[in-house]
Amino acid sequence: MGFLDAANANSSSSLDRPSPLASQIESQMRDLDWTLAHFTFVANVTTLAAGCDIAHSPTMSVASCRALPTLGLAFAGESSDLLATYATFLAASGSAVSLFVSEEQRQVVESAFDVESVEPNWQMLYRGAPGDLDAGAAVELVGNDLSAAQSLARAERFELICFSDQLVGQGPGYGIWERGKLVAMGMTTLVLPGAAQIGNIVTCSEYRRHGYASAVTAAVLKDHLAQGRSVFVVVDQANSAAIALFDHLGFTRERPMYAMRCVLR
Repeated sequence: MGFLDAANANSSSSLDRPSPLASQIESQMRDLDWTLAHFTFVANVTTLAAGCDIAHSPTMSVASCRALPTLGLAFAGESSDLLATYATFLAASGSAVSLFVSEEQRQVVESAFDVESVEPNWQMLYRGAPGDLDAGAAVELVGNDLSAAQSLARAERFELICFSDQLVGQGPGYGIWERGKLVAMGMTTLVLPGAAQIGNIVTCSEYRRHGYASAVTAAVLKDHLAQGRSVFVVVDQANSAAIALFDHLGFTRERPMYAMRCVLR
């Protein structure tokens, strides 16, 4: 095995410092399709590297992310034996871990760990016409808006996805305000080389059917597209309303992906 990289999660530049492995897989990350299929792994060795530990060799690389409620694992490689072995460098036997994987990776995970649950999702990629995007009354959110965003999430029983202690720690977010109250928001959840994931799209229940979800999503989209990034979302396959929203905006279903909760043997 090449090395175990334990980055300093308390570094002041923790979201900007890639791991040494990032330079080794730079050519693979130029392939957008590969990056999207392995987006959690790519995030762990680039923008989230300072909060991750990485074990790797030429045929298998495994990264653990400590910024999740359950320790998150991500990997690149095809050997279930090596995945199981390398995971023991990152978590104790019997530990619960979460993974987010493609169809091909799912088979590797099922052979490596004891699987407790599997939730099917769609990864959807924006392929629409930017000129058709209408951001409406959406305005950019700033750090001081964190409490308002948390209040909206709590009111709608929505669990925010956040990998830092800052509202916009991973990239731009936009919201719509009514009478001083944040009633809709959409954010960047991850920025990768050449791509960004958006999410945390929430609208206050009494303000739904006003087009606010479309507006905040369009605003975040336009920001990333202007910077030359491809944009994707991940949505539960059972969430027909969200899928319809993204279909309408110009996203296409790129691939099925699976949120898996497992236990190390």
